[in-house]
Parts: sequence; structure tokens; C-alpha cells
Amino acid sequence: MSDHYGKARRDGLRIYNAAIQANTDPYLPVLESKVPNLAQLSRLSLGVMTIPLDRVVGSVSQGRAFAFTENFLPILDGGSEFAAKWDRLYESVEAEGVNMPVTALEYMGYYYIIEGNKRVSVMKAMEAEDIEADVTRVMPERTDEPDVIAYYEYCDFTKETGLYSILFTRPGSYQKLVSFPGIRAGDKWTEDEILSLRKLYHYFHSSYSTVMRGTPSIPAGDAFLAYLIAFGYREVRDEDMAKTKERVRLMAREFESHDGQVRLVMDRSKPAPIPILGQLFAPSKVRAAFLFNRPVELSAWNYWHNLGRIEAEEKLGGKVETTVRIIPSRSDFSGEIDSLIKEGYTAIFATSPVMLNSAIQPALEHPEVRFLCCSLLSNYKNIRTYYIRFYEPKFLLGLAAGILSESGKIGYIADFPIHGSPSAANAFALGARMVNPKAKVYLNWSSASWFDSKNPFEDPDIRVICNRDITAPTHTARDYGLYVREGKDIVNMATLVPRWGVLYRTMIEMMLDGTFDAAGDKQSVTNYWWGLGSRIIDVAFSSRFDPYAARIIRHFRDELKEGNFSPFEGEIRDQAGTLRCEADRRMTPAEILCMDYLVDNIVGSFPAEEELIETARPLVRLQGIRGELRPELSSFSWNRK
Repeated sequence: MSDHYGKARRDGLRIYNAAIQANTDPYLPVLESKVPNLAQLSRLSLGVMTIPLDRVVGSVSQGRAFAFTENFLPILDGGSEFAAKWDRLYESVEAEGVNMPVTALEYMGYYYIIEGNKRVSVMKAMEAEDIEADVTRVMPERTDEPDVIAYYEYCDFTKETGLYSILFTRPGSYQKLVSFPGIRAGDKWTEDEILSLRKLYHYFHSSYSTVMRGTPSIPAGDAFLAYLIAFGYREVRDEDMAKTKERVRLMAREFESHDGQVRLVMDRSKPAPIPILGQLFAPSKVRAAFLFNRPVELSAWNYWHNLGRIEAEEKLGGKVETTVRIIPSRSDFSGEIDSLIKEGYTAIFATSPVMLNSAIQPALEHPEVRFLCCSLLSNYKNIRTYYIRFYEPKFLLGLAAGILSESGKIGYIADFPIHGSPSAANAFALGARMVNPKAKVYLNWSSASWFDSKNPFEDPDIRVICNRDITAPTHTARDYGLYVREGKDIVNMATLVPRWGVLYRTMIEMMLDGTFDAAGDKQSVTNYWWGLGSRIIDVAFSSRFDPYAARIIRHFRDELKEGNFSPFEGEIRDQAGTLRCEADRRMTPAEILCMDYLVDNIVGSFPAEEELIETARPLVRLQGIRGELRPELSSFSWNRK
């Protein structure tokens, strides 16, 4: 037995024994066993093509499957005829290469060998990246399963481009790919665009295979999409292999396989104290930088975040030092971060969702710095996101609107069609209907190109309106919160009151006592999503509001704080009449976060990207209902009281 076969067999036996210990099948996967109706499925010849070896995962029939374990590693005795043939083939391939293609079926983007198992085994032992194969595609039955939807999107993509190497596992990924600026100019792919993407993916895949070898990692296609989201297609398109590998190394921690879960931390309870020895390494002072995309005095959002910064600094005294930076452009972001880190700042709070993309690369480059972004969605372990469960106070405002509206027609003005907006609008509408069964909520969008701030609703019966949550200190307009239109006058009735200082103080305290790092699993993404029970948000009512009716709202506010009630429990249907929640069930936090529909008493829809004002498009492209960071329901776990 040669050293080549002996080494391959030893690796194979380790995998074989581990599978036996885990009570799993120790042999090469067999497609006929995996897909019992394989013979009945339609087929399409793709011809001879180069296929990536990391997606050659099994054999079509049982045949020689018992000779191999996972990844085509041989396990038969070294003195067998099989071992001798394997050795001779290895020597032949070393001298002359593979002289004929293997024959394979492609099913769901992966390849199963009909003829040529030993050739695949030898090539994998040589750590080759690809192999020639005569491929026939097997078409699965169309279903609503996410993996089947993603596969048919893959089929469409390969038909358009001829690029078979880029395989995504999640629906919508190919749409995300072609949405990157610079990746495709028109409706049809040009030869130059295809060649450019082919080269870039080749460089990425080769680097990824090298950097992540031996480390459990996510599929290469999904990693490639995350890579483009992090750095941008235009920025990496013309880079060479060395630069690509450098960037892949930078993202290696993000590519590692984990439990697949995004941790939604639903309340402000701090983790258990760490041991005294660990506390010795906790800092005595935190220097935190707060980043804003607009001047504080011009933005209500930034104004309230800055109040939170000031509150945290006042409460913590000399234990924290903060600074403010205004960074309106992504092109300036990395430079500002580098400057702040050189000045000794070790905590970065990016206070706007639009900053999430800008923060990705600096966070990857500086893992020693704690990055937090005020956003609902993060797919990166080095950036924690924080946000308010706005749907809870919006439900309370919906109750108030339902009480105030005599006609049952209520106006609701949302800002951006991003994740979080549907749950807020839906909770408002459900609250209104709870106290006013005839309530209809008419939806408009302040970020839409058609929006008229002076007359957002032409129907004169829409007098009760819920508009933007807060106003900037320099603005005198009163059209914020929940109000009633009386002719040209506005009568304010209620508004949300955010308390970002609660979160900022808690995060900095966790950094000071050493529990911040303990709270975040280094192998998963951590997002904070706090609500009324964490005292990060509340609702303030005008003295004009009927105090007896306010008792109803206070009751539900207390129930929401204690977790005894959710706006999203019981039978809920969307605008198409589809049942979204059964009568005896409460929606999970992940289901609420992933909402991409409107409930049946809302009149209106989500605007398309081209219908938005120009300044709204980057955020919606990233975090919109169909955006780049569209969340997968199965990806979430959460901590609850």
C-alpha cells in the first residue's frame, strides 16, 4: 500500500469511526437512497463541463459506496485489489492528469457520480479544486420549500450566465447578487460581465478553500454573497488573488459554521457576573465614540440618541468618556474609525441603520474594538445591533387612534419600507381594530416620491393620523406622533418617547464589568431588541386624551411590559386573506421581526425602490423588505423573560 492510499485511508477511517460513534451512516451518500423517486424526475443534459470538487458529494447508486466514506475518502483494506487500482490511478493522474471525464447527475446543485468514483477520490486526495464531468441535471419537483425555490433560481441563473459554480442556498440570493452596483448593466448579461464575475468567484473560491480548510464553514456560495455585501462588488472586482485572500482571512471568523442562530436578546437583563479573575481584565474606563450621519440639531433621531449618550455619560461619571463624529458619507467612514481607534476609543456606536454596511469592514479589521449599530439586522459576529421593539408602543397608539376615530378611517405614515416597519404598522392596525372593529388604517410613506407632507391623505374623513415618532428640536411643525386634524389645526394626542440612554448605559456598564463579551457568543450573531419592559421606550399622552379611555391603554402597557400580552396572538390574516397566525398561538419574536406583509385592515402597500426618494434607496436596498440583509426566519433564536 502506497503512502498516498495509506494517508487517504487513515483520514477516511477517522471519519468512519466518528460516524459510527455518532450513530450516523458512515458511508458515501447515495442519491438513489436520498431521492426514492429519482427515476421519475425529469432530466436535462448539460454536457461536459468543469465542476467544483467540493460539490461532488456522493454516488448515484450503492455500487462502490461502501468503499468510501464522506468526501470520497477510501476505507477498504490496503492489500485489496481496490487499493492497488486506486494507487495506479493516483500515479497515472500525477503523470498525465485525468484523461476522461467522470459521469455525474446534478441534483439540487450538488453532484453524484455515476461512473468515476475512484477518479474523484484521487483528485480530492490531491486537493484539486475541480474535475471534468459529463453532467445530467435532475429536476426536483417544484414545492414551496426554501431550498427548492433557491435551486430553481440557480437554474435560471445558470441558464442566463453559464456560471454553474456559484450556488446559493437561500431564496432571493441571486436577485441580491445582480443588484450590486456594477455587476450587470442591462437586462442581458454581456460576455465581459460574465467573465468578470467568473474570475472574481474563482479567486474567492480558491482563497476560501485555502483559508477555511479544516474549519467547519458555511457553503462557499453563501460566503461569497456575504463577502460582496461586506466589501462591495465594484471594490473587489479587479483585485488579484493575494488581495482576495487577504480579505477572506479578514472575514474568516464570519465564515465559520455555527448553530446558524441569530440571538435576539429581548430584554435588558445582564448576564451573570464573570469570575473575579476575569474581572481583573475588565477596563476601568470606556472611551466610546458615537457616530451620526447628520448633525444632531437637524435630526430628531440623532437628537434622541445624543440625549442617550449624554445620559450615559452623566450616570457613569468618570467611568466613561464619549465623543461625537458626524459621518455623512460611507467613503469617510473607515478613515474616521481608524482615527478614533488611534485616539484610544474602544467602543463604537453607529446610531443609524444606514451605517451598518459602512461599519462592516472596519469591524472586521478591528476585532479588538466593540462595534454596535442601531439597526435591526446584522449577519456579522463582529457587529452587534440594537433596536427598539417599536411595534409595542405603536400598538398602544393604535388603541388610542381607534378610540379617537369616529369614522374608523385612520391615517398612518411610515418612513422607510424596511424590516421593522411592517410589524409597527400591523401592531398599530390591530390595536385600532381591538377597540374599533370598523377601523381601517390608510398607509402612506414619507420616503415615497409621491408623498405630500402638507396633505398626506386627501380623504377628509381621515382626521386621526399617526405620523413620525419624534421631532427635531429645531423643528416647529406639530405633525408628529398621534394627532387629530381639526381643519388646518393639529391637536397632538400622544407620542413615543425613546430612552436610548438606558441601552447605552447598560452596554457600557457591561463593558466595564466584563460581561459584555460574555453576553455575546463569539460563534453567533447577537442583536438586542428591547421593548417596553426594558424601559427603553414609552408613550406619553396629552391631557386632552380622555383619562378614562387612557386606563385601557395603561392596562395593555403593563401587560406588554410583563410579557403577558402580545399584539400578535390569536387569528391574524394578511391583506390577501392568508392566515398568518392561528387562533391559539402567539407569534415568535423572529416571526415578528421577519414580517414582510400587511394585515387585512390596512389599506396600502410597500413602495418599490424606484418609487422612493433617492436618499432613501441605499437603506432600503440594504435592509428593505426585499433587501440584501433580508432575514431568514430559521436563523433566529432569542432570549426572553
